[in-house]
This record gives sequence, C-alpha cells and structure tokens, in this order.
Amino acid sequence: MEISHERISHKFLELNSCGRQIIDEYDRGSSRKNGRADYHILYIAQGRCYLAEHPVEAGNLILFRPGEPQIYRFSAADKAVSLYLHFSGTGCEELLACCGLGNSITFVGKSDRLESLFDRLLDEYRLKKPLHAETCAGLLWQFLALAGRKAQIRSSKAVYPEKSLDEVCRRMHKEYAQNRPIRYYADLCHLSESRFSHAFKERTGLSPKAYLTRIKVDNACILLGDLTVSIADAAREVGIEDLNYFSRLIKKHTGHTPTYFRNME
Repeated sequence: MEISHERISHKFLELNSCGRQIIDEYDRGSSRKNGRADYHILYIAQGRCYLAEHPVEAGNLILFRPGEPQIYRFSAADKAVSLYLHFSGTGCEELLACCGLGNSITFVGKSDRLESLFDRLLDEYRLKKPLHAETCAGLLWQFLALAGRKAQIRSSKAVYPEKSLDEVCRRMHKEYAQNRPIRYYADLCHLSESRFSHAFKERTGLSPKAYLTRIKVDNACILLGDLTVSIADAAREVGIEDLNYFSRLIKKHTGHTPTYFRNME
C-alpha cells in the first residue's frame, strides 16, 4: 500500500497518491469521521466493500469528497481488490460532473481496460520520471473519463451492441465517399433501418445521414485547403458529382462557399 499524502493543489487536477489493495489476510478499512482534505475514490475491482455496513459490489466506484466521513471496511473473507485514488485541484468538481461521477456510488462495471489504465497511472506515480505529475494528472483524467463513459453506457436504455455501432462509425469514416445506403450499415448491426437509426443517434447524437454528411464536409474542407486539388476534384473525392449541390452543402454547414477555403492561409 502506498503512503497516502493529503495535499490541496491549486492546479486544475493533481494526483496525490494511488495504489492497489489486495485484502486476503486481514480485514481493512477506514473510520475517518472527518474524512480527508482531498478527494478519494475507491474502485472495487473484486469482492465487495462495506460502506457503513452496506455492501458495495465489484464494479462500483465510491467517491468521498473532502471532509466527508470515510467509514468503510473490507473483509478478508471476500478476497477483495480495491484500487484507490487521492487527488485534488480546482477542477475536480467540474471534471467529476463532466464525467457523470458526482454520486457517492457509481456502477461502471468490471473493466480490464480500466484496470490496465490504472496500472499505467500507478507505474507513473511510483517511478516519478520527469514530468510525472503532469503525466499522472493526464492519466487520472483518462481514468475518470473512461469510468464515466462506461457508467453512461451501462445506464443507457439502449440494448444495442456498442462494438457494432463503433465498427459502423469506423466504416463510415473509411467509406463515406462510396455513398452507401443506411440500410447497408443497419445490416451490419442486424437491425432494421429504423431501429438502427434510433440506436445510432443515441450513440452519437446524430442521425446516420447527418453523421455521414459531417464526415463529407469535414474532409471536403481539408481538400479545399489544398490548392493542388480543384473544387470539382474535391467534390468527387468525397462522393459528390453535382458541383452546385456540393457548393450548397459546404455553404449550409460551414457558412462559407468552397472558394473561401481556397483563400485561407
């Protein structure tokens, strides 16, 4: 177990300490009625934690804010594994709210990727290479963001496979110029077109058509900035043969005509 330092940082985010506890011989816990000066997160990777005698199962993340009582225990009989993080900074509340981790208990699920990211953070914290504080802050941010993403996905009412939708997004970025019908992408997920469109919008915030259009426009703007590529060629590169339609599309989504991008330095 690492030594846990309580520091109040004036940076946006700073890791004070972190570690992995394997509870298999002796019961462990905390009875801090006044809590700590910094933020404290416990991720229950295995077994369970008893928070004020209420069992919190593996896959849950427990948050203690500064000054909050920290009364919990682990039983050796449960063979629990706990990952802990102590951190502070001016942006902690903003970051926790952004990641959807503001509750005292958040279920994020068991995750090898989350544990692997924690191991990178722990390694960086222990070795203390140059710029380790900045690297730790970045990895801590990633850990919280990944935990928040997993919590939001699990709390979603959608039952569609996330990996299938991610693969569809990757294909769209590769094949956008081929103008494939939405039906093609729905088939990849084994869904009807209407159910696919609903799931896709829930996943990305855009309809499949709007998502493809955004990809076309973004890539067209990049091509238009290359003076060796004509406007007509740029349109064809993104799968649009009608030059008038191409101009209207660019104007609608950027507020500028294609010529505007030719004159940018």
